[in-house]
Amino acid sequence: MSSALSDFNAASPLSTPIPPSVFPFLALIFLSAGLLHGGIFVVQGKNTSLFIQFQTSVLASIFLGFGAVFTSVSVGVYV
Repeated sequence: MSSALSDFNAASPLSTPIPPSVFPFLALIFLSAGLLHGGIFVVQGKNTSLFIQFQTSVLASIFLGFGAVFTSVSVGVYV
């Protein structure tokens, strides 16, 4: 009969599928892509269709979100 504590002690630690040495590079790439798409969104005129504006803003948000996560993980703040 096993207890919860012995099951906890027998578990293996979690590991990331991406090597931690790549995190700063990914942070730079994602933040650069997010800022680029954010700049494109700002420069787009009023004559641009609403779908294109929405698509650009969603891409900028996704890239900046991943960039923020990889930036915080690369400096040691695990989220």
